[in-house]
Amino acid sequence: MDIKEKERIVKKNILQIFKENFNVTKTDDEILNIKPETEFDISNGYYESILDIFLIEPEHLESISGKVKDTIKKVAELWTLTLHYSLP
Repeated sequence: MDIKEKERIVKKNILQIFKENFNVTKTDDEILNIKPETEFDISNGYYESILDIFLIEPEHLESISGKVKDTIKKVAELWTLTLHYSLP
């Protein structure tokens, strides 16, 4: 999977987190340009949930903060797909 496809998947999931957990009425473009820690109470584990969804190690927590669009790019870089195959 290329980086653009990863970014698309990450973006979709992060926007969904905002819409479900923060009842955001902003457009997707407005959400992409906000810095969550200044506009929302993110003590509910916003960044931690991103780490969990994309199986990213906790030591990367600080590197994924910032504007939402920056978080998406960084998560797409850090996210490695783990494929599970069953052997016959």
